Amino acid sequence: MPLLQRFRTQGTPSKQEEAEQNVVLTQLINESLVISDQLTAAVEEVNQSIGQLTDIADQSAVTEGELRLCSERAMDRIGETFSTLQEVAASAEQISDTAQLLDTESKETKEVVLEVCRSLTNTDQVMNDLQRHNGTMDRHIRELIEQTSRINEINGFIQEIVSQTSLLALNASIEAAHAGEFGRGFSIVAQQIKKLAEQSHEAVRRSSGLVEEIENGVKQVVASVDLERTAVEQGILEMAETKNRMDLIFTRIHEVDRLVSKSSTASKQQTQSMNATTGMLKDVVDAVNQTLGSVDETLELTHKQRRQIKKLDRISTNLHKSSSELTKAIGQVGIKHEVKESEINVSGTLEKLSKLAVDSRLFTLDESAHQEQLSRLLQQLPEIEAIWSNRDDGSFIFSQPEAGLLNAKGREWWKRAMEGRAFTSPVYISAITKKPCLTLSVPIRSGDGRLIGVVGADIRVK
Repeated sequence: MPLLQRFRTQGTPSKQEEAEQNVVLTQLINESLVISDQLTAAVEEVNQSIGQLTDIADQSAVTEGELRLCSERAMDRIGETFSTLQEVAASAEQISDTAQLLDTESKETKEVVLEVCRSLTNTDQVMNDLQRHNGTMDRHIRELIEQTSRINEINGFIQEIVSQTSLLALNASIEAAHAGEFGRGFSIVAQQIKKLAEQSHEAVRRSSGLVEEIENGVKQVVASVDLERTAVEQGILEMAETKNRMDLIFTRIHEVDRLVSKSSTASKQQTQSMNATTGMLKDVVDAVNQTLGSVDETLELTHKQRRQIKKLDRISTNLHKSSSELTKAIGQVGIKHEVKESEINVSGTLEKLSKLAVDSRLFTLDESAHQEQLSRLLQQLPEIEAIWSNRDDGSFIFSQPEAGLLNAKGREWWKRAMEGRAFTSPVYISAITKKPCLTLSVPIRSGDGRLIGVVGADIRVK
């Protein structure tokens, strides 16, 4: 305002004052142009950020909506799983109780089998004793048979003696009869002998009958003993087979008892695991509920963010409009710069800039590599007052001096270079030096020919 007031209050200025006023006015216009360009670049950067924020908000809304749906489905599945786990846990409890009962019964069965095995061992011992007693009785009976045979021999010998005695008594009676009166006494003796012989014969006959009956009885006893021995031997074989089977049963029962004990332990562990899993599932349900709450909060924040983005977009539109009006107003002031082609070696500088752009060290878009190569060219060419490089989104990789813009996407030289050709701008006010300049720009292509950036330089204009 003081400068404008001075212009208004003073009369006709002198040439020196007019020159000074022109310098001040030119500087003011240049500053205004730079500010307008910076404002335009800032608006472009804001628009780009708004677009990215809008995309992010849209993607976030979609992702969060999907996350909510997934969380709700997960809650439904977890609820179903929780119910199933509770049923499984109840079944596991029943299985555990059954396994414990089976374990108890298995141990009782094992004890019963042990008792049966011990009883079979005792029975086997009794059968062996019976076999031994049977053998002893058989031996005694055979000795009895031998004694009976001897009795028969004795009876035969007695029978023979009785026969001879009877014959002698008969001969004595005959001789007594021949002797007459003298043989009467001898006849009485002979009769007594005959009577005794007859009695002996009757006794031997009876004895032989008894011996025969004894022999028959002994034979029957022998037959019974043989049958008993056969039965005992068969019983011993059966007992041995039964004992072997009981041993096998005991082995099986022992194995079953071991498996039942193992199953009971596993059932207890399963029950504990199911209880732990149920507890963890409850924690998961709580976590999912918290996630749903966080998703709802995030969705609300996203809606607020979108409202703020819309406000920012309106501000950006107004700033862009103001920047355009400012640029138009400055352009109407009418300050022009005339530059003779002979003063600037545009083609030579552009050739060197194009040669720099095909250097493979720039393809990585690494800041240090760009700084090294661009700074070297800046030192070699004194007519260049500023040099820089941009990415394909307009952001600066390197600038010497520091870039006066946030983003070059709104500059004509960036647009033309990103179309794949070199560009030479008309004279305009540099955002770096805030003085008239001429900008050269060339595209940077990757090894496979893709456009990945821009190299630009400001040429000083006198």
